Amino acid sequence: MADGVGQRLSYLDWLRVLAVVGVFVFHTLRPFDDADWHVKNAERSEGISIGIAFLGLWGLAFFFLLSGAGAWLALRWRTAGGFVKERLLRLLLPFVIAYVLLSPPQYLLEESHHGRPGASYAAFFGDLAGDAPLWLRDTYHLWFLVYLLQFALLGLPIFLWLRGPHGRRLVDRIARWCTRRGTILLLAVPLVPVHLLLLAAPGPEHGWGEFLFFFDFFVVGFLVLSDDRLIAAVRRDAGPGLVLGIVAFVTGVVTGIIDFLEGWWEDPGYSWAYLWYSPLITLAVWGWLVAVLGGGMRLRAFQRPLPAPLARAAMPFFLVHQPLILLIAYYVVDWDAGLWTKYAVLMPAAFLTSALLAWLLSTLPGISTLFGVKRGPAAVARGRERVD
Repeated sequence: MADGVGQRLSYLDWLRVLAVVGVFVFHTLRPFDDADWHVKNAERSEGISIGIAFLGLWGLAFFFLLSGAGAWLALRWRTAGGFVKERLLRLLLPFVIAYVLLSPPQYLLEESHHGRPGASYAAFFGDLAGDAPLWLRDTYHLWFLVYLLQFALLGLPIFLWLRGPHGRRLVDRIARWCTRRGTILLLAVPLVPVHLLLLAAPGPEHGWGEFLFFFDFFVVGFLVLSDDRLIAAVRRDAGPGLVLGIVAFVTGVVTGIIDFLEGWWEDPGYSWAYLWYSPLITLAVWGWLVAVLGGGMRLRAFQRPLPAPLARAAMPFFLVHQPLILLIAYYVVDWDAGLWTKYAVLMPAAFLTSALLAWLLSTLPGISTLFGVKRGPAAVARGRERVD
């Protein structure tokens, strides 16, 4: 891989789009799993719950890994001030617009579905304060943007240090250490005691433990892109990463990780079970991240540029997909039909409406910028490397 500025890493663009599609599938399954969600079907599926656990373990971490990679690419041709300005435009602006326009309808649908009276726009905007690290209540799927904006600001001093002489020496030592087959997987080892000690694991509550867990993989994404030898190691070890991910995940499922997580999300704390599952989660997530990122590097189809309309519609699709899923699911879950019949309607209907609306928003001058689309098609044609 060449590392001159202007060389576009197309596989990262493709992986970003696939990650957005993965989040979409994740949310279409949520009405049918065993956990609580905004709109729920009466019939639930244990198999879907396991699938949700699988996607949740590494899928969101993969999103943040790609975003960390994008931070490294952006800082190659932006100053620190330019980087902050760009993140505010691409993250804070669409978050504010989406929060004001899309969170209240989701709130109303959720309250109506659960039969809770008193829901209104006035009630939603009457008290917006929430717990840290989200700071606002009822962010729904937009919590990802809240995290990502904070990660960019918190990670910037670390990234600038890694780009300096002392940081480059550390990166060089890590890269030389990872030249042997399989050694890139050992990057998870330093994360294990950190996650274990600080109760950091993905969960539904969006607390500080989860915040730290995802921030770590955001920084690792920056680190991997910072040296060609680390990139080559990920590409080389996609197979071993897949083995690690599968073995760790299956081991977790067989030993009862689903039941553990359901209780741990309600009351996180140290226990013998936690001492077993926390390292297992970290290793499983890193294995899958190496497998998917390395696989994307290898796929010949992902070396071709992503079509500009698809690239432009990715952020709008992310912003609008969950409200549309909730709207359709609100009616579908009340049908007198089987679970999979309902899903067979919900998934394609939500995808088509989300894709159409995202494409429309991405093409409207002015409006597209409000929904996180980079200004002007020339920005894509310039060939600058970007993963947001």
